[in-house]
Amino acid sequence: MMRRYNRLLVAFYVITDALLGMAAFVIAYLLRFETWIAEIVPVTKGQPPFGQYVNVLPLLGVLVPLAFHVQGLYRLRRGRTRVDDFFAVFVGSILAVVLGLIGTLYYQVYHAPQGSAATQGVYEISRPVWLLFLTVNVILTYSSRELVREALERRWRAGIGLKRVLISGAGDFVRQVADKLLEHRELGFKVVGFLDDRASGDHIGYRGLPLLGTLAEGGEIIRQERIDHLYVALALEEHVKMLGLVEETSREGVDVHVVPDLLQFIALRARLEN
Repeated sequence: MMRRYNRLLVAFYVITDALLGMAAFVIAYLLRFETWIAEIVPVTKGQPPFGQYVNVLPLLGVLVPLAFHVQGLYRLRRGRTRVDDFFAVFVGSILAVVLGLIGTLYYQVYHAPQGSAATQGVYEISRPVWLLFLTVNVILTYSSRELVREALERRWRAGIGLKRVLISGAGDFVRQVADKLLEHRELGFKVVGFLDDRASGDHIGYRGLPLLGTLAEGGEIIRQERIDHLYVALALEEHVKMLGLVEETSREGVDVHVVPDLLQFIALRARLEN
C-alpha cells in the first residue's frame, strides 16, 4: 500500500512539474513582451507571435521532469530539508533551460525548413524569456512542493501514513536515536519499539516505547509489527551481531539504516550511504 502511494505521489509530481513548467514559460512570455519589462529591456527584434512559443511547450513538458529526475527530485526521502528541495529545483530548472536551448538550437540548425520566411525562427526563443522562465519555474515548482509538504506533515501529525520504525540496540546511544526520531515527528516516522539481546529492562518503557524482543527475533517481529525502517544502533564492538541482523531482515523488504556510534556529535540528517 505504501509503495503504491509513493508511486502515485511521484506520478503527481511528474505531471505537476510538466504543467507548471509549461505555465512558467507562458508567464515568462507575457512578462517579457506584455509588461513594463519590455520598457526596461527593449525588444529590438519585434514581438514574436505567441504561437511561436506555444510550439516549444511540449518540449518543456518533457525536459522539466527529465531535468528534475536527474536531480533526484523523484526519489522520495523523508528528512529532505527545504534547502535541499530549493536547490534541487533551482539546479533542475537551470538544467531544463540548458536542454531547452540546446534542443531549440538543434532543431533550428538541422530540422527547420530552409528558405521560408514564415518558418524562419519558429523555434527561436528570446534569452530574457529563458531567464524569466527559470525564475518563474523555480517559484512555482518550489511553492507546489511546499504545499505538498505541508499537507503531508498535517497527515503525519494526525497519525496517517506514518512509516513504522524499529530500533535495535541498548543503552544511551539507542536513547539518542529514539530521541532524534521522536523530536522530528514532521518527518512522518513512528517508533514502534526496540530490539536488544540484553533484556535487562533498563530502557523498557523509555518514552513509552517497549522492548519487543531480541536480535534473533528481529525477522519475526518485523513481520508482526509491519516495520518499514530498521535503525541498527549497536555499538561498534557488536558489529558481528549487526551483520547478522541486517542479513536476517534484508529478506523482509525493510529499509535498513546503520547508525554509526557518532550520533552524539552529528545531527539527525547527517547520513552515511553507499
